[in-house]
Amino acid sequence: MNYSALIEGRRSVRAFLDKAVPEELILEILEYHDKSCKRLAPDIDTALLILDESSQSALEGTAGYKQFLIGAPHYLLLLSDRGPHMGLNAGYMMEDMILKLEDMGLNSCWLTFTDGAAVSSALGISPFMEVAAIAAFGYGKKVRRELQLNVISMSNVDIAVKRHYYDPKKSIQDMVYYESWGSREGLDEHMGFYGDILWDSFYAASQSPSYLNRQPYGFLIRGHEIMLVSVPDEHTDEYDGQLNLGIALLHFGAVAAQWVGNVQWQLDGLPADVELPEGHAIAALCRILRDAAKRNT
Repeated sequence: MNYSALIEGRRSVRAFLDKAVPEELILEILEYHDKSCKRLAPDIDTALLILDESSQSALEGTAGYKQFLIGAPHYLLLLSDRGPHMGLNAGYMMEDMILKLEDMGLNSCWLTFTDGAAVSSALGISPFMEVAAIAAFGYGKKVRRELQLNVISMSNVDIAVKRHYYDPKKSIQDMVYYESWGSREGLDEHMGFYGDILWDSFYAASQSPSYLNRQPYGFLIRGHEIMLVSVPDEHTDEYDGQLNLGIALLHFGAVAAQWVGNVQWQLDGLPADVELPEGHAIAALCRILRDAAKRNT
């Protein structure tokens, strides 16, 4: 898949045609999860369920977008074993599944939930695995104009007509720091040594969907280390924050991998010598060597 193009072209769709996805495409989605889906923590076992519109009544009140269930012909339900990186891995995998749907000509929308056990109970799912992520999908309705919700806080929502298919939530300059948190001195020059790889990868990360479009995270470059740092946000709970981080890791890593091959994120044994503001924490780290980047430009 061309991740750069898929990430830039995708938009969330919250109005779907009353049209079922053909069985052969459903089987292709299931096979993609089993054989090809990118995984952040491969040791965590997952399972994918595809629900049809008959599940809407069960999902009502337990899952939705900004507390409202999106009516759709189908829903992706990612189940996961419990583990310390379950949320990160679920965000990473589900976003890869969503981009696969985009590649197949299907539309989708992330759904949120606050109680995975309640979702399992409502759907009659075995409790042996956790509900890790949910998305609605199908064929989106065509609209002439799209309203964009710019959520500053739960009580401060600006509604505007979206004139382009995509507007980054944060700019690279608002998201990326160099050598120390909050510093941008030398950032452009350093990124220039890598050609387009870092610009393209950070741009992809800036397009990551997140709960209420808050994007409570940033990146810190230190030498050839690139760290994703979580930022406290009063509107984002811990699990949604983990999903957000996983999505951002997928966007950055999938695009960077198009230049340098596989990008391996380190989730444990993270640096303890990085000074960060209170409440900030390193979530993951990868290393991209300048020589490897140059060989692939």
